[in-house]
Amino acid sequence: MTSNTASIKGRTGTGAKLIIDNMLIIILIFELMIGAVLSPVFLGKTNIEGILINITIYGLLAIGQSLVMLVKEIDLSLGALMAFAPIAAIALTKKILAVSGSDVIVGGNYVVDGLHLIVLFVLVISALIGVLNGIISVKAQVPSLIVTLGMLYVLSGLSYILSGGYSLYLTNLEGAKWLGSSKLASLPVNFLLFLVVGVLVIFVLKYTKVGHRIYSTGGNEKAATYSGINAKFWKVTAFGLSGLCAGISALVYSSRLESVETTQGSGYELIAIAIAVIGGITLEGGKGKIFNTIIASAILCIMLNILSLIGLVAWYKTIVIGLIIIGAASQRVFSRK
Repeated sequence: MTSNTASIKGRTGTGAKLIIDNMLIIILIFELMIGAVLSPVFLGKTNIEGILINITIYGLLAIGQSLVMLVKEIDLSLGALMAFAPIAAIALTKKILAVSGSDVIVGGNYVVDGLHLIVLFVLVISALIGVLNGIISVKAQVPSLIVTLGMLYVLSGLSYILSGGYSLYLTNLEGAKWLGSSKLASLPVNFLLFLVVGVLVIFVLKYTKVGHRIYSTGGNEKAATYSGINAKFWKVTAFGLSGLCAGISALVYSSRLESVETTQGSGYELIAIAIAVIGGITLEGGKGKIFNTIIASAILCIMLNILSLIGLVAWYKTIVIGLIIIGAASQRVFSRK
C-alpha cells in the first residue's frame, strides 16, 4: 500500500514537473489559439512575418540581456545602443571614405555608400560599448544598473550630436534592406539569423567551459574565483556579447525601416528584461536557459501583436510589460518560500 502510494506520488510529481518545465510552450500554444480566435488576420502571412521580425529584434536584445543577467548584472543601455551604433558607424564611414573622395551622405541625410563598412562598424562599436560597460562596472566596482543607466544617457546624447537630430535614410543605399526584407524558404532571413544566434549561444552555454564559467560566475562569484575562474573577465565578456547582440538587432531594425533614427530602440531594454524574466532568468545570477528566453520572446511579441490587433494603444502595452516584469519577478520570489 505504501509502495503504491509512493509510486502514485512519484508519477504525480513527475507529471507536475513536466508541466512546469513546458509551461512556456503551453502558454505559447495557448496564445496562438487566442490570436486565431480574436482576429481573422492573426494567422495571415503578412502578420506572421511581422511577428517573426519583432521576435528577432526583441529576441536578440533579450539573449544579450540574459547573458548579462546570468552573471548577476543588468544592462540598461541596449536600447540607446541600437541608435548610437548605426549613427556612429555611418559618421565613421563618412570620414574614412571622404579620404578617397567618396560621398557617403548626400542631400543632407541620405546614405548612399559604405554599406559593408557601416555593418562592420555597427558590430564593433556595439561590442566595444558593451565591453566598456563591463570594465567600468567591474574595475570601478560600480553597480551595472548605475553604469548602464548613465551610458544610456551618454549614448542618447551622442546620437543626437552625431546626427544633428535628423533621421538618416538608407533607401538609396544598395543592399541596405536585404537583412530586413529578404526571405529564405518563406521565412525572414533575419529570423533565421536570430535562430542561429540562439542555437549557438545555447550550445556554448550548455556544452563548453565558457557556459560553465558564466553560470559559476553568476551563481557564486567568490566560489568561482577561488576555483580559478576569472569572474571579472567573464562579466566583461557577457557585457560585450550583450552589446554585440544589440548591434545585430540594430542592423535588422534599420534594414527593416531603411532608416536610422535617434529614438530607435528607445525603451527596448525594458522589453528585453521582460522577456528574460518571463523566460526564467533572474537577477540572482547563474540560473536560467537561453532556450526559454527564445520562447519567451515569441510569447511577448505575440501578446503585443494580439493587443495591437484588438485595438489597444501603445500606452496600455507599456503597462502590460511593466506588470509582466513585476508579476514574473514576484512569482520567482514567492516560489522560493
